[in-house]
Amino acid sequence: MEPRLKQLLEDLTRSLCEAIAESPEVHDRLESIRREGYTLNLFLDCKPFESADEAETEDDTKPPQPAPPFRINGRDLAFLRSVGIDPTRKARSRTSRQAD
Repeated sequence: MEPRLKQLLEDLTRSLCEAIAESPEVHDRLESIRREGYTLNLFLDCKPFESADEAETEDDTKPPQPAPPFRINGRDLAFLRSVGIDPTRKARSRTSRQAD
Protein backbone atom coordinates (compact mmCIF):
# COMPACT_ATOMS: atom_id res chain seq x y z
CA MET A 1 0.00 0.00 0.00
CA GLU A 2 1.27 3.47 -0.82
CA PRO A 3 2.61 5.34 2.22
CA ARG A 4 0.40 8.38 1.54
CA LEU A 5 -2.74 6.26 1.25
CA LYS A 6 -1.79 4.34 4.38
CA GLN A 7 -1.41 7.61 6.30
CA LEU A 8 -4.79 8.88 5.02
CA LEU A 9 -6.50 5.68 6.13
CA GLU A 10 -4.85 5.82 9.55
CA ASP A 11 -6.04 9.43 9.93
CA LEU A 12 -9.56 8.40 8.96
CA THR A 13 -9.49 5.51 11.44
CA ARG A 14 -8.38 7.84 14.22
CA SER A 15 -11.09 10.39 13.34
CA LEU A 16 -13.80 7.74 13.25
CA CYS A 17 -12.72 6.34 16.61
CA GLU A 18 -12.78 9.83 18.14
CA ALA A 19 -16.24 10.52 16.71
CA ILE A 20 -17.54 7.20 18.05
CA ALA A 21 -15.99 7.82 21.46
CA GLU A 22 -17.60 11.28 21.68
CA SER A 23 -21.12 10.02 20.92
CA PRO A 24 -22.90 8.62 23.98
CA GLU A 25 -25.61 7.09 21.78
CA VAL A 26 -23.11 5.22 19.60
CA HIS A 27 -21.18 4.14 22.69
CA ASP A 28 -24.38 2.72 24.24
CA ARG A 29 -25.21 0.80 21.06
CA LEU A 30 -21.70 -0.66 20.89
CA GLU A 31 -21.93 -1.73 24.52
CA SER A 32 -25.27 -3.44 23.81
CA ILE A 33 -23.64 -5.40 20.98
CA ARG A 34 -20.71 -6.39 23.24
CA ARG A 35 -23.07 -7.51 26.03
CA GLU A 36 -24.80 -9.80 23.55
CA GLY A 37 -21.43 -11.47 22.94
CA TYR A 38 -20.52 -9.91 19.61
CA THR A 39 -17.54 -7.94 18.36
CA LEU A 40 -18.17 -5.19 15.84
CA ASN A 41 -15.83 -4.82 12.86
CA LEU A 42 -15.99 -1.91 10.45
CA PHE A 43 -14.42 -2.43 7.04
CA LEU A 44 -13.74 0.35 4.56
CA ASP A 45 -12.88 -0.16 0.92
CA CYS A 46 -10.52 2.21 -0.84
CA LYS A 47 -9.88 2.17 -4.57
CA PRO A 48 -8.79 4.71 -7.17
CA PHE A 49 -11.46 7.05 -8.47
CA GLU A 50 -12.65 6.41 -12.03
CA SER A 51 -14.31 9.05 -14.13
CA ALA A 52 -17.57 8.17 -15.88
CA ASP A 53 -15.73 7.98 -19.22
CA GLU A 54 -13.20 5.47 -17.84
CA ALA A 55 -15.96 3.36 -16.27
CA GLU A 56 -17.92 3.21 -19.54
CA THR A 57 -14.83 2.23 -21.52
CA GLU A 58 -13.97 -0.59 -19.12
CA ASP A 59 -17.55 -1.88 -19.00
CA ASP A 60 -17.69 -2.06 -22.80
CA THR A 61 -14.57 -4.22 -23.03
CA LYS A 62 -15.34 -6.70 -20.25
CA PRO A 63 -17.57 -9.69 -20.98
CA PRO A 64 -20.54 -10.06 -18.62
CA GLN A 65 -19.80 -12.17 -15.56
CA PRO A 66 -22.04 -15.17 -14.84
CA ALA A 67 -23.98 -15.16 -11.59
CA PRO A 68 -22.21 -17.04 -8.79
CA PRO A 69 -23.69 -20.44 -7.91
CA PHE A 70 -26.16 -20.50 -5.02
CA ARG A 71 -24.79 -22.38 -2.03
CA ILE A 72 -26.27 -22.93 1.41
CA ASN A 73 -24.78 -24.83 4.33
CA GLY A 74 -26.56 -26.93 6.95
CA ARG A 75 -26.58 -24.20 9.62
CA ASP A 76 -28.12 -21.69 7.20
CA LEU A 77 -30.72 -24.22 6.11
CA ALA A 78 -31.63 -25.05 9.71
CA PHE A 79 -32.03 -21.36 10.54
CA LEU A 80 -34.19 -20.66 7.50
CA ARG A 81 -36.43 -23.60 8.31
CA SER A 82 -36.72 -22.44 11.94
CA VAL A 83 -38.19 -19.14 10.72
CA GLY A 84 -40.58 -20.86 8.32
CA ILE A 85 -38.54 -20.68 5.11
CA ASP A 86 -37.67 -23.87 3.26
CA PRO A 87 -35.51 -23.06 0.23
CA THR A 88 -35.48 -26.74 -0.79
CA ARG A 89 -39.26 -26.79 -1.26
CA LYS A 90 -40.34 -26.65 -4.89
CA ALA A 91 -42.16 -23.40 -5.71
CA ARG A 92 -45.72 -23.63 -6.92
CA SER A 93 -46.58 -22.03 -10.24
CA ARG A 94 -48.47 -18.73 -10.26
CA THR A 95 -51.55 -20.27 -11.82
CA SER A 96 -51.97 -22.80 -9.01
CA ARG A 97 -51.57 -20.04 -6.39
CA GLN A 98 -54.27 -17.96 -7.99
CA ALA A 99 -56.65 -20.92 -7.97
CA ASP A 100 -56.21 -21.42 -4.19
